[in-house]
Amino acid sequence: MRVFNSTIGKVLGGQMEGAVAMASEAAELVGRHGGDVRFFLAGAGEEVNSTLFSIEYDSPEALGQAFDAMAIDAELPVFMARLNGAGSPSVTTAQTMAMEMPIGRTPKAGKGGILEVHTSRVNPGRMEQVISEAAEVCEFVEANGAVNAQLLQLTYAGLASGMTVLTWELENMVTHARMSSEWFSEAGLALQMKLMTSNPASMTVSSALYNEIPL
Repeated sequence: MRVFNSTIGKVLGGQMEGAVAMASEAAELVGRHGGDVRFFLAGAGEEVNSTLFSIEYDSPEALGQAFDAMAIDAELPVFMARLNGAGSPSVTTAQTMAMEMPIGRTPKAGKGGILEVHTSRVNPGRMEQVISEAAEVCEFVEANGAVNAQLLQLTYAGLASGMTVLTWELENMVTHARMSSEWFSEAGLALQMKLMTSNPASMTVSSALYNEIPL
């Protein structure tokens, strides 16, 4: 069961190059303790220049071991002081943790340059339906070009704790455009109508697209 630790940030005006350099340094520092580190820039659905620094661990135990190791890494406090200092090229706006939810399917293996994210608030008593519907959506998007489609639950995310996050990846924006057009095919519209009833299992609170920035 995969676990994700994510840092949301905002690049200050004219300092994108510096922000990417800081992200690369952070990736080297935390990555040596385990986890798959990736860095994304928001392309739609978030504030301009918003970033996502994500670390994926194979299990909660792997995350715990990494965090314990980072807690005694003398270089990290020095880096964090620079990251949060007056001369930093970006500011941190949120930090979250999320856990992959079992939905009765295995995501199609792979990564893409485009990350699509949909965050929803589950209505009381409807989690079982949310899981079932998420499995259908994941099957649909992966049948139309996506990979690594999954459902997460935000475990530590302030006011967003307990919300679910549907994510998947696509190779590029051409692949994304093709998949998006399928949402308005006969099959795609039928799935949308099933999800968007007058009494839905969950309500979408935000949707966003991110472009991966190689580190």
